[in-house]
Amino acid sequence: MRVVETFESIQGEGRYAGYPCLFIRLGGCTRNCSFCDTKYHTNFKKKSVTSMINLINKSKKKIVVWTGGEPTLQIEDIKEVMRQTSLKEHHIETNGDINIHDDYYLFDYVTISPKEIKSMPKYCKSFMDIKVVTDGKLNKNMISQATMLMPLTTFNKADDDYIQKTVWNLCVKLNKRFCLRQHYVVWGKKQAV
Repeated sequence: MRVVETFESIQGEGRYAGYPCLFIRLGGCTRNCSFCDTKYHTNFKKKSVTSMINLINKSKKKIVVWTGGEPTLQIEDIKEVMRQTSLKEHHIETNGDINIHDDYYLFDYVTISPKEIKSMPKYCKSFMDIKVVTDGKLNKNMISQATMLMPLTTFNKADDDYIQKTVWNLCVKLNKRFCLRQHYVVWGKKQAV
């Protein structure tokens, strides 16, 4: 597997924000977004499926979060690891570019953060969220289908404050869940520990 990093921390966004988790960041992506907060996803090391199974089984965290880059590029390896670590909850964070429709059901929770309308799923089940990152203008054509909206982070305090309030008000108006990036509020650009 192409693994960028593994770490234990607190989930900072989405339905499970605040929960302690084991994060597995996989290398590679289907996109090159200008606002990507993990551009280092190209710096990975090869790890065996067995080593990932051992890592997960040794962790005391109940939730494993598969993230990236784009983790669905390695869906077959992820499925093999999941088969042998079934006592854990497995979550995946994806941009939705790769259609793994039948495999979504294998996960306890799925977050799809589409970057364009064609990546939007045609359905949303109870174990899924469609998280759209926006400043209120960006991705406007996808907002109506989102289950939650997350403010775009620019790392400029004044801009971020304005964007957060804009997205907050948009959530109130459209009856959407607001998803703050808690790990960035606490850690900024520095990697969470």
